[in-house]
Amino acid sequence: MYQKNPSSIIKHIDFMILDLVCFLLSLWLAYGLRLNELEIWESQIYRSLMIIIALVHICASAFDSAYKNILRRGYLKELIAVIRHIVIVMAVMLVLMFFLKTLDALSRGVIAYTAVISIIVIWLERTIWKKFIHHRLAKNPRYLLIVTDKAGAERILNQFQGQMLDFQVKGIVLVGKDYKAVDSIQGIPVVASVETLTQYLLKTVVDEILFSVPRKEDLPQDLIRECSLMGITIHLEIMSSDELAGARYEENIAGLSVMTSYLKLITAGQAFVKRAIDIVGSIIGLIITGILFLFVATAIYLSDPGPIFFSQERVGKNGRTFKLYKFRSMYQDAEERKAELMEKNQMKGQMFKMENDPRIIGSGPDGTKHGIGHFIRSTSIDEFPQFWNVLKGEMSMVGGKDIIGTTSETTDFTRVLAV
Repeated sequence: MYQKNPSSIIKHIDFMILDLVCFLLSLWLAYGLRLNELEIWESQIYRSLMIIIALVHICASAFDSAYKNILRRGYLKELIAVIRHIVIVMAVMLVLMFFLKTLDALSRGVIAYTAVISIIVIWLERTIWKKFIHHRLAKNPRYLLIVTDKAGAERILNQFQGQMLDFQVKGIVLVGKDYKAVDSIQGIPVVASVETLTQYLLKTVVDEILFSVPRKEDLPQDLIRECSLMGITIHLEIMSSDELAGARYEENIAGLSVMTSYLKLITAGQAFVKRAIDIVGSIIGLIITGILFLFVATAIYLSDPGPIFFSQERVGKNGRTFKLYKFRSMYQDAEERKAELMEKNQMKGQMFKMENDPRIIGSGPDGTKHGIGHFIRSTSIDEFPQFWNVLKGEMSMVGGKDIIGTTSETTDFTRVLAV
């Protein structure tokens, strides 16, 4: 699922909200320092001032593009941007208060203190928050492949230099004979040729591919469509977009004009609503999980002393792995005992399933009893800890069936799906 690039005000709404909080906090501190009082909300004139500041701040943020390229600014540029924003907000606020004939009721000292304090506080807030965002982007990057020739790779990498990118270039796929002669370009490894690209995608994590090929003939027929149908976001710089599958639109990536295609395209608003539903739903689910834990943990421990939770590696979006959590419903030696029961396996391949599985807690030697393990599995209670994965953003509360085939624990939790 690919999120279309929103406008700067929507993309950086977190900065707008944090700035507003810091602005109002600065007004409160200025009020306390100048008038030796902290109950600013008891003054009608200053309550009105807070509302005006909030409205002017939001309007100035939207129409003045206050947050455009904010993640790329250095300390000095950010300080200048903060001063500019504060001056605009304070100037408009004073004009409005003048026309409302309430300017004389305000303390000049409070206004001056507010301006100075807000510059310092908002600059510090933006600096700290940007460091947090940079750390988060570095920890969970979007991986990009570049498919082009040697000259195109040099040009694109030069374009990327010095820019704050929200993706990481994982490798280069060279077209033509350049693939055999070049191992890396500007420190970025050449990872495949166009002929081996699909095989490479099957064994590594790739989120997006940028195709920049001068001649359409340099790519195998339907390669772009095949990559797009694999669920990978496709950016096409030069070639015709006829091969793209799914939704498409034009955007700018670090100064490059591209046509972007993805099978599931969502807007910033849709992504916000989706994530909000996941957060609210997972919090409610975790509260229920906590209540269930009191009873389920006791039953599991009394039946088979040991860990209450079971975890296993899962493959999520574009090959990323994450650790999924469940209430343990099998004995601790279930994996070792599986080898003894392989002849009773009712599934093909690496999947393992049998009707009367003695490895389930409380199932008895022949697996015919239905104890605590069967109960929490049949009621899907064992799946409730997965709400923790939803809260972390590793899974989403959408329809679908999650199938596990390589471990002794299986799931039929249809309320969540790896994203």
